[in-house]
Amino acid sequence: MREKLNFNSLPETIQRMAEDNVGAAGVIDNLINAKGENLALGILIILDDMNIRGVQINTLYKLCNQDIEKFYDKIINITKKDIETLNFSSATLCNFKALIDGNKEDRKLNPNKYIFTEEERNKIRNKKGKNTARDILNGNINKQKEIEDDLYPSIETPKALEIIKKQGFICGYEVAYENKNKQKETYRVFYNKMKDIMYTHSLENIFLWKKCKLNAIRQNNNQEYINQKRNIYRNVEGIIGYNIDLRENPFKEYNKILKNNKHLINQFQIKHYDENLIPIIETIEGIKYKEQKHHYNDLIVSNLYNLLMFKETYKKLDKGLKEIYEPLLANIKQKAYDELIYHLNFKQGIEIAKNLQKLGITLDKDELFNAKARYYEKNKQSKTKTKFKFLSNLFSDDPWNEEISKRINKVLN
Repeated sequence: MREKLNFNSLPETIQRMAEDNVGAAGVIDNLINAKGENLALGILIILDDMNIRGVQINTLYKLCNQDIEKFYDKIINITKKDIETLNFSSATLCNFKALIDGNKEDRKLNPNKYIFTEEERNKIRNKKGKNTARDILNGNINKQKEIEDDLYPSIETPKALEIIKKQGFICGYEVAYENKNKQKETYRVFYNKMKDIMYTHSLENIFLWKKCKLNAIRQNNNQEYINQKRNIYRNVEGIIGYNIDLRENPFKEYNKILKNNKHLINQFQIKHYDENLIPIIETIEGIKYKEQKHHYNDLIVSNLYNLLMFKETYKKLDKGLKEIYEPLLANIKQKAYDELIYHLNFKQGIEIAKNLQKLGITLDKDELFNAKARYYEKNKQSKTKTKFKFLSNLFSDDPWNEEISKRINKVLN
């Protein structure tokens, strides 16, 4: 079931209508800029009644040549034929079916009516297969070969896994769970001989693009190429991290990285662990927590939980993935407590810590105070030196120390 919308909160409505689909979020943003909040909200209500959200919104936008005016007019004057075209285009991307005469009350009473049956999906797959064969007969063989060697939006999970393997990536971690829509979802982590890492989520036949990415780390040895890229991150040491969206031809982009940045580094020789460069492997509990909660603080709770549980996750990795992540084990707990102390600088940090405890994490008093001392040492303004720095930091009359100590004790009590 899709989450109920709260039309009294536009940000919350946008978030739930986008369903974590970056493309859909961009379409809604464009719609608000072009038509204003009131008209945009009216369009979102119409779309929701027809059971069109997330990837369906992005698909419909592409069917309108990514023109926001055409998109707006299409929704206002939508026809049964338009809905059939949308369903044909999006059936392999999501389970939900659009209905021209749908509405939220009916969807609540008859939820199965708004979900594709396996028979419907098979008919669409067969029809798409005939269209692909026709393209080949018409001479579009090169285009088909490119598709066979890379990922593309309408690809199904078995084919995607086949291509990932063909590209030299090995699955080092795989776990299945029941997601918020009561569907079996599988989380996988792949790696290759370059120690680049790919993270994917999928249903049995659908790749969930919103959560899939490929991370590659390189030294800065081709500045011209780097300047052309938008999907990069540079850490404090000047290390470049590429975060590649898997939706459209990711291996084409990845091969460019291999060509233009050949100087490899050992990821975990990086002095400052940075999740933008090396994402932590997620836990099922952390994933589910993010699905159920939708605020920034909840994302922090999920990430901290994954860090604190990483030693248990590590035991489930295959030998190759263990070799890549092994250097992280020594400092993972310190990293988590340092982040928690940072957030305890703000009042919401107490809520973050308490929610971690609700997830079953037992916070260690010594670790918290050690992290507080490290934070103070790193950020203090005074340059006073003493050979008893640690004790002086803990028992200083500094107001910051007193306040953080109070918050730590409040969390532990």
